[in-house]
Amino acid sequence: MRATTSFPAFVCPRCRGPLSSTPDAYACAPCAVTYPVILGIPDFRVEPDPWISLEDDRAKAIRLHDATTALDMAGSVDAYWAMTPGTPPAQARRFTEYVLEGEQRAAEFLDAIGADDAAPAAPWLEIGCASGDLLAAAADRAIPVVGVDVALRWLVIARHRPALATGAQRLVCANGEHLPFADGVFARVVSLGTLEHCRRAETVLSESARVLRDGGAVNMRTTNRYSLLPEPHVHVWGVGFLPRRWADAYVRWRSGQRYLHHRPLSRGELAVALRRAGFTQIRVDAARLLPGDRRRLGRLAAILGPLYTLARTIPVVASLLSRIAPLLDLSSRTP
Repeated sequence: MRATTSFPAFVCPRCRGPLSSTPDAYACAPCAVTYPVILGIPDFRVEPDPWISLEDDRAKAIRLHDATTALDMAGSVDAYWAMTPGTPPAQARRFTEYVLEGEQRAAEFLDAIGADDAAPAAPWLEIGCASGDLLAAAADRAIPVVGVDVALRWLVIARHRPALATGAQRLVCANGEHLPFADGVFARVVSLGTLEHCRRAETVLSESARVLRDGGAVNMRTTNRYSLLPEPHVHVWGVGFLPRRWADAYVRWRSGQRYLHHRPLSRGELAVALRRAGFTQIRVDAARLLPGDRRRLGRLAAILGPLYTLARTIPVVASLLSRIAPLLDLSSRTP
């Protein structure tokens, strides 16, 4: 078992100065801002979740807490979708299955990045922890992780994972573009399927570099803007190949959906953003096929999986593949 590691103190996400605190709030005197603690979760958001206002998100989180106190993880996710009637039932069922399978997917991701190779010198940070799947998988390995997410309501759901009930991991509501932590306090930053939802993914990468220790690592998986497959959030082909200002109109024309809160980056855009953030040893590759990916793809994985895996090992082919693959794995280190 790894030794217990203390979590870093909070700083103001605006000025990065020290905060005073009470059980109900943190306060920054120079910024004249108070950050509330809601249901035991500090809320350091500078900007709201793009899907919902701060006030509505906090109210929904409280309703969820009250409605799910006696429920397990599956029951709490069902309760969430019952409070979100705008989501079609079939889609809600798919989302529920995705959440409940998340811990296994996260464990496979941790295996892929070599999470068990050495004890962390400092806690890890997960950006976009949502329902807590990676935090729970990391807790099983005694890896201390601070999980940050912009959606307070999903952090309430995350606490229903048994591995998070002990307080071994920390949940924080905050923006990835405005992290409430001092410089150089984390050993690794991880993220699964979050960058494409961020208003300014480049700023998220810069903030990741800022809070990492010297030699700290970043490992993230994100959607590829130039994938040859349909855009996974709206299932429309070709969105990423259009100028961004046309994307919403195109998606509305093709499917009747909106495309306002998705901004996937290409391999080249990610590499540039990582360099500008100050990272070294930069890799942006076609994502490796994890066991969960193979299960989801079924027969297609059995047919194309070996070819895809082989292609990732041939330098020239791998470079071409990373430009059109549906998912990208990025890894880098701070100097």
